[in-house]
Amino acid sequence: MRHTGTLFLSRTPPQASTALCGAFQLQLLLLDRLGPHHTELWRATWTGVAAQRFWQTHHAALLPGTALVVELDRARIHTLACRPPRSEVQAHVIHSVHWCRRAAGSLQALQRACPAAACDVTRAID
Repeated sequence: MRHTGTLFLSRTPPQASTALCGAFQLQLLLLDRLGPHHTELWRATWTGVAAQRFWQTHHAALLPGTALVVELDRARIHTLACRPPRSEVQAHVIHSVHWCRRAAGSLQALQRACPAAACDVTRAID
């Protein structure tokens, strides 16, 4: 099942590394604001050339609170061994769009505020 939505970067900075297969891997800790007092934690892993291109283009702009429109696959809930116990959803990124920080509101407002050169749409090629 695929999941698509707007998530926000947490305070934990994105981690760029190399996967066991030798490919570039980007791990993002994202927050889904479900309501004023409810936040869901997502750990998204993105592997491949598209992830590396996204990282090279946007790494300086990936600050806490930055909005990302992501499409995720293979989501699983994991309970972390900590006190108090917390859960996080772990998923794989299919593609991601970096929203310009000056834009807010609907997708149409974002498209007007961010020309194609400012907001990069990167699709994973598997």
